[in-house]
Amino acid sequence: MKRVIHNQRGAFVVIFALSLLVLLGFVALGIEGGRWYLVRAELAKGVDSACLAGAKNISNPFVTPTTLAEEFGRENFQAGYVGTPAAGAGSVRFTATMVETDKISVTGNVDATAILARIFGFDRIPVAATGVAQKKEVEIMMILDRSGSMAGTKMTALKNAAKGFLDFFVDTQDKDKVGLVSFATSVSLNRALGTNFVNPMKTAINAMNADGATNAEDSLDRADGTGGFTDQTGVPGDKRIQQFVVFFSDGMPTAFRDRFRNNGTSNIDAVVCVTGNCRSWEAKQVYTYLGRPDAETWLSIRPYPAGNGNAGTSGRCYSSIDRAMRQSTLWNVFTITPPVTGYTAGQCLNDNVLGPYICTQASGMALQHAQDLKAKGIKIYTIGLGSSSDIDPAYLRSISSGTDFTYIAPTSADLEAVFNKIAKDIKLRLVY
Repeated sequence: MKRVIHNQRGAFVVIFALSLLVLLGFVALGIEGGRWYLVRAELAKGVDSACLAGAKNISNPFVTPTTLAEEFGRENFQAGYVGTPAAGAGSVRFTATMVETDKISVTGNVDATAILARIFGFDRIPVAATGVAQKKEVEIMMILDRSGSMAGTKMTALKNAAKGFLDFFVDTQDKDKVGLVSFATSVSLNRALGTNFVNPMKTAINAMNADGATNAEDSLDRADGTGGFTDQTGVPGDKRIQQFVVFFSDGMPTAFRDRFRNNGTSNIDAVVCVTGNCRSWEAKQVYTYLGRPDAETWLSIRPYPAGNGNAGTSGRCYSSIDRAMRQSTLWNVFTITPPVTGYTAGQCLNDNVLGPYICTQASGMALQHAQDLKAKGIKIYTIGLGSSSDIDPAYLRSISSGTDFTYIAPTSADLEAVFNKIAKDIKLRLVY
């Protein structure tokens, strides 16, 4: 008997059988775990799509957002998907509920069918996923170029595209706010930021006429002034209204707003520009093209005498090209903007100095105003119409909030698609 008890032959077989059973259990658990994870991941995708669809339609009077959410969930995770039950108990089901007035919660439930795990008594494993999406209110300031180069078919295409953009927000205009700034030499707040904007905005867009230079800097500055964006200083991130600029132009900045002198009178509010564009400008004297900041008319500024004796005959700086018509000006016609490097206030500046200076200042000031907006959390979309000889895509990217916010429409026929794409993108960003 003692010999039988101490005989260990055959014990290995028993131990191996027990170990194999445990090993197979872990293998089965690993395989089943992978399948359950796949079911959970796909179910979560269905829940996310359901949340987004429901939240985007919270203000839609023609649908019930919870019903729509459940339908989207079932479309993205259909019964029987990835081996789940095709019908009956354990098949997929989505439940959507409203949370407060601007949030929707969706829960998805389904049973993952067990295979190897059945040897341990598990036939099905319940899987669930939950998501919440919120519809945020939005403020959009449309900034549209109505300079002289937009005349004709360009302006017609812009008006149609901009009005089509507004149609995407018909269902939310009771809460969302949209405004319009248009720019040429002068800048106009055509409609202050406000609700119920679709029809009034379309009327304002239809009234735009093409005339003048491209004063982009003043337009960007105006978007954040009176009638512009709501000040959200100190507002927590989850409570902030999402704010967007949609900036459109068919050219580079050629004008900027400043204070000027005229025959000893300082602080004249005016706009200075070059004619043509900043790649092939036909710069006239600064005082000939000092415009009123509120209309496409000129002030006929005559800055002479101004300076320290370098003014030339009768206090004027004459151009060597045409002494009668092409008069240059003394630098201190400007009162705010920094002087040209290497020149003093009393020196004469000719076309070849003034033209590039005006172009550089106009571009720099527009970029600075865009940076100021972005620093406040405002996202900027830019749309450029034309080829690289008309616009500078790199410059538009620098004004915008990044590559994903920069669009180029090669021709007027492309504008509608671009505006529609941006409208859809904004509506998607409003839900999270």
